[in-house]
Amino acid sequence: MPSNVELAKRIANSDEIAFSSLYNRLWEKLFVFAQSLIMDEVEAKDVIQEVWLDYWKRRGEISTDNIDAFLYQAVRYKVYNTLRDKKFNKVQLEVCSELSMDAPVELNHDLDEVSMRLNYYVNLLPTKCREIFTLSRYQGLDNEEIADKIGISKRTVENQLSIAVKSIRNNMGKAVSVFFFILNC
Repeated sequence: MPSNVELAKRIANSDEIAFSSLYNRLWEKLFVFAQSLIMDEVEAKDVIQEVWLDYWKRRGEISTDNIDAFLYQAVRYKVYNTLRDKKFNKVQLEVCSELSMDAPVELNHDLDEVSMRLNYYVNLLPTKCREIFTLSRYQGLDNEEIADKIGISKRTVENQLSIAVKSIRNNMGKAVSVFFFILNC
């Protein structure tokens, strides 16, 4: 299966099959991203369609080195432009203020930053809570396995995981939650 970069290089040469493959591969993730920002399914679909149409029209001009980052940035710009002329609700205003339009930021850089912040906040957890979180999220043990391994009740494991997730979510803030959403798609 060709990589997204390989497909983008073929698209630059007007390969419609490559375009269709990339579209099918990324449409849903881009849609979920747009919908998380714009909070309207119909408008999110419109944004995604406009991004794909624009990409096809400008296919020869667009760098293929990191096509995923380009498309996510294009969605951000299109959402910003869509929301700019609307009356905002409170949540949309918060999202707009978090959309940075100063310069394109590579998605991989953003994800690396999120990962570093996540590790930082995991390390701030109390020792036992951090151990339980690590066993669950990084080593993939279920709650019962963790309870047996550490010698505590399953309920204690559940409580500690709840505390850990709440603490990390509160520390990392809303701006980063979009990236978690993307990673889980």
